[in-house]
Amino acid sequence: MDPIQKLTEYFLKFPGIGRRQARRFVYHLLSKDQKYLSGFSDLIAEIKKDISECSSCHRFFASKTAPEKLCDICKDTTTDTETIMVVEKDFDLENVRKSGAYSGRYFVLGGTLPFLDKNPNESIRAKALFDEVEKGGKAKILKEVVLALSANPEGEHTALYVKKILEPLAEKYQFKISVLGRGLSTGTELEYSDSDTLKNAFKNRG
Repeated sequence: MDPIQKLTEYFLKFPGIGRRQARRFVYHLLSKDQKYLSGFSDLIAEIKKDISECSSCHRFFASKTAPEKLCDICKDTTTDTETIMVVEKDFDLENVRKSGAYSGRYFVLGGTLPFLDKNPNESIRAKALFDEVEKGGKAKILKEVVLALSANPEGEHTALYVKKILEPLAEKYQFKISVLGRGLSTGTELEYSDSDTLKNAFKNRG
C-alpha cells in the first residue's frame, strides 16, 4: 500500500468521512509546503498533552490551568446544578451550549449504543453516568436528567437504555427523566441542529 492509500485509510476512520473526501484530504496535504505539514503533524502529536477529560462530565477541555481535572462548565458556580443533560459527544455539547437554550450541567456518553450490543459499558459511559447521577441524587440537588440524543434509531435505542438504568435512581431520589421534544426531525443528529431547533426541542421536552 503506497503512502497516499495509507493516509486515505487513516482519514476514513474519521466520523462521517467517505473515501472520496478522505482522498481529497490527502491531495490537499500534498499541495502544501513542508512548513505547513510539519506544523500539522506536530499539532496532532501534541494535542493530547494539553487536553484532559473532565472527571465529572467527561468532555475534553484545555487543561493547562486545571490540575483538578474539572472543565470550566463544571467549575462554574453559575452553572445550574439541578439539571444534567446527557449528550452523545463533545460536539453535541458545544452545539447546545452555543444555542443558549440550556444553562445546566452536561454528561458526554461517548457515543450511542449499537443494537444487540452485549457490553454497553464498552460502547458508552453508562456506569459513569449512573455514578454521576447517583451523586447528584444523594446530595438532594438533582431535579432533572435530560436525554438529548439524536433523533435516529440508534439515538432512540440509547435513550431507552439510559432511561431504564436511571429509572431506579429517579424513583429513589425523586428527579425527572425527560427527552428532547419533537423540535428535532426524525433522523436528525444533534450536532447538525441549528440554535432555534435546539431551543424548541429543549422547551418542548417531556
